[in-house]
Amino acid sequence: MNATGVPGWYCGSYFFSSSTLRNFATSQIDYILGKNPLQMSYVVGFGDKYPRHVHHRGASIPNDRVKYSCTGGRRWRDSPKPNPNILVGAMVGGPNKLDKFKDDRKLDRYTEPTLAGNAGLVAALVSLTKTAGSGVNRNL
Repeated sequence: MNATGVPGWYCGSYFFSSSTLRNFATSQIDYILGKNPLQMSYVVGFGDKYPRHVHHRGASIPNDRVKYSCTGGRRWRDSPKPNPNILVGAMVGGPNKLDKFKDDRKLDRYTEPTLAGNAGLVAALVSLTKTAGSGVNRNL
């Protein structure tokens, strides 16, 4: 927000100052990283309490140099054991609208990391940068 030099944004007839938007972004990042009713991070590998059963084939199948078919991989999808490979930095889908979360790799709505979801995390983090850097590249 500071990089563009814009004092805030309109949403319909409502104006939100940059500081209001920054505070909101900070609260969302805090929530994602563990300041939430479950006191857990939704970013894998961040803090002590984070999802251990991520819905991700590469994280849930051990590296034992055996090639498994798609149906062979179900053996690990259905396992109650935590993933053998930690997908550090991936944000999972997170809780439902009632702040309930199930750390179960079969329930992809909770535990699957997606590009769209992680893009939102990156955008929120970028919005909190304080330096203008080289400005906004309007040629992209």
